[in-house]
Amino acid sequence: MVFSENLNVSFRSLRANPLRSLLTLIGMAVGIAAVLYVVVLGETTQRRIKARMEALGSNVLVIRPGFSHHGAVRTASSVINLKMSDAKDILGNSKVVFKIAPTYGGGVSAEYQDQNYSTRVTGVTPEYQTVDNDAIVEGRYITQEEVERRANVALLGATVHTKLFVDNKSPLGETVLINKKRFTVIGLLGAKGENWGSPDDQIFVPLTTAQERIFGVDFLNGMLAQVRSTKDYNEAMFDIETTLRRNHRLREDIDNDFQVRKQDLFLSTISETNQDIAKFIVLIALVSLLVGGIGIANVMLVSVTERTREIGIRRAIGAKRLHILTQFLAEAATLGFVGGIIGVLSGSIFTRVYIGPEMVMPWQWIGYSFCICAGIGIVAGLYPALRAANRDVIEALRYE
Repeated sequence: MVFSENLNVSFRSLRANPLRSLLTLIGMAVGIAAVLYVVVLGETTQRRIKARMEALGSNVLVIRPGFSHHGAVRTASSVINLKMSDAKDILGNSKVVFKIAPTYGGGVSAEYQDQNYSTRVTGVTPEYQTVDNDAIVEGRYITQEEVERRANVALLGATVHTKLFVDNKSPLGETVLINKKRFTVIGLLGAKGENWGSPDDQIFVPLTTAQERIFGVDFLNGMLAQVRSTKDYNEAMFDIETTLRRNHRLREDIDNDFQVRKQDLFLSTISETNQDIAKFIVLIALVSLLVGGIGIANVMLVSVTERTREIGIRRAIGAKRLHILTQFLAEAATLGFVGGIIGVLSGSIFTRVYIGPEMVMPWQWIGYSFCICAGIGIVAGLYPALRAANRDVIEALRYE
């Protein structure tokens, strides 16, 4: 009964000063909406990064040529030093590398009927499909027999398919021109999304076809090595480094002329950075909540001053200090709680519109938000409530 009475008094007090109450509620709502948005955005981003990392293929090391040097200065050009023999030796010398996929790729012009699109061709072997976790939507993958006979067959990435086949029809069996050479489309790959590059914006052809018929080279510009498990990364990197240094006849005082790194290293770094940024933004949002709490304290102090005579009358007719204290605490908590409701609703609507259907509703944080708002309201109203409860009755009745 006392609680409902205090609640009714609280709402009457808020309605008595609508503009002042509204401005205070806005301060709390903005803080809660900001916290909610940051939490949802962080969770959504983490899910996207996890999906990208899964799409990259598991337990994969990327081997690239090193950079050439002019004296002590590194140039922008790569060293031409990776061969098919290197890939075979790595697979033969390491007990933890169980699959390796050599590649060679470069920029090309692709044409289909009246559509022309600049993209990238990557020459691969059948192992590339499992190492890179490529999903076939239509058709099939490149076979070893096609690699051996340098066949003019191609698989299209999702972006290339969209650009060349504007009507979105099936590309299977169609002929596309790659650097003016005719290729038959045998498959369509599923979309992977953006990483640090664009895995969907490329065409896959047999490795030997890319080397000899498109680019006219006999070397590689990359290899993907699939490791038995993540625990074996260090051993695999040691095996790869040892094999390549021996094959390239590098002395001990000469740096590696190749690079070896984890395929998901870039996204892992982004994930960690995103978490740090999210924590920082949440801190800023909590500061805005603190400012909102200060606003509540200010409003309650003004309310105590304005209602001094009311406090005196209530004390004179028998109200105890505890009753006055709980009344003003209830008003402060109501301000915080109502501000939290407005913040959650507005934050949810804004986040839904901005992020879209993949938004994940953080019910746990919504519960935290209400507790935080009510807590801030109570803490902010504690001093004004104590001040009201400790008013001298005679002085309060004399107050004009």
